[in-house]
Amino acid sequence: MIDPAYEKLAGALNARGTTVPAIICQEYYDLVEFLFTPEEAAIACAMPIEYATVEEIAKNLGTKDVDKVAARLEGMGDKGLIHIKEAGGKRLYEGLPFVPGLIEFQLMKGIVDERSKRWAVLLSTYSKAVKREFMSGKPFKIEKSAPGKTVPVGKEVQQLACVIPYQEMKQLILDTEHIAAGTCVCRHQGNLLGKPSSEPMDNCMVLGESALFSIERGFTKRLSKDEALKKLDQAEEAGLVHNYVNSPGQFTNLLCNCCGCHCFILRGAKNAPAPSQMVNPRYLVYVNENDCTACEACIDRCWMKALKIENGKLVRDEIRCIGCGVCMWVCPTDALYLKPREAGKVPLKKC
Repeated sequence: MIDPAYEKLAGALNARGTTVPAIICQEYYDLVEFLFTPEEAAIACAMPIEYATVEEIAKNLGTKDVDKVAARLEGMGDKGLIHIKEAGGKRLYEGLPFVPGLIEFQLMKGIVDERSKRWAVLLSTYSKAVKREFMSGKPFKIEKSAPGKTVPVGKEVQQLACVIPYQEMKQLILDTEHIAAGTCVCRHQGNLLGKPSSEPMDNCMVLGESALFSIERGFTKRLSKDEALKKLDQAEEAGLVHNYVNSPGQFTNLLCNCCGCHCFILRGAKNAPAPSQMVNPRYLVYVNENDCTACEACIDRCWMKALKIENGKLVRDEIRCIGCGVCMWVCPTDALYLKPREAGKVPLKKC
């Protein structure tokens, strides 16, 4: 029999973000039962959208045993089920969505063991179930719920992920005090499922205050600015797309260096007729025809297949271009350049 706390948990997860929604099905129950005990699921459901003290959470649970709730919350932090920080002399707790949050924490350590392999299988199975639900054409509701908060329909609480080019990501790193890195979740999952990747593995970064928690709990390792820039250069050379979720003060200051072969977001965009509508592109690539020699070096570099040769000239498909700029790395004549894409541009904030 399924504990009712797990069904309620879906609303709590979705209230914090729906990049990967919590959709009620057997695969969902298998996933959350693997992560949460029924008591932990009940605590997650009692957490407001914003950070809360243990006293506030205990009150929502209807208990006066604050010490017991605090112990459970610390254990949930160790498991990567919630985010914890200190502010104003108080210890504060924040619930997490599936992505970015729960899913990343389970694999960022890069561990290869039976638990990690089991998680990789459960995650893959659930991802297929979500895709099946969306492709079925049947109407379904994504419930969102959190104590003391009303979540407007169609409005995300978290900042949206956006694709940003090398130079902009470099500046963010230079402007950030705390930086950490862990194992790429998508490529590590591929390795665990017997679908190995040849791309760099240890460059999934957390920036700003949220890096402190991931370092303290052993999910990531601290980086100096020079080390972070070196990993960024490595990712750029490998043709990886910089995908950044930016919400200062929360766990979502996450930089993923993504490949189109393992990243579930890029894979979905690549297979869509309009990739630029599947992600949040801040830029659009342009071609300087006077400098372009039509050498085709950039064509294979583009994950979205947005570049091709027509009548001896390089042309770009605006609908397919996501403005990542990885094509520019291999252009021998610097004929490619980026310009801001004003429509739907996502603002960035310093961590």
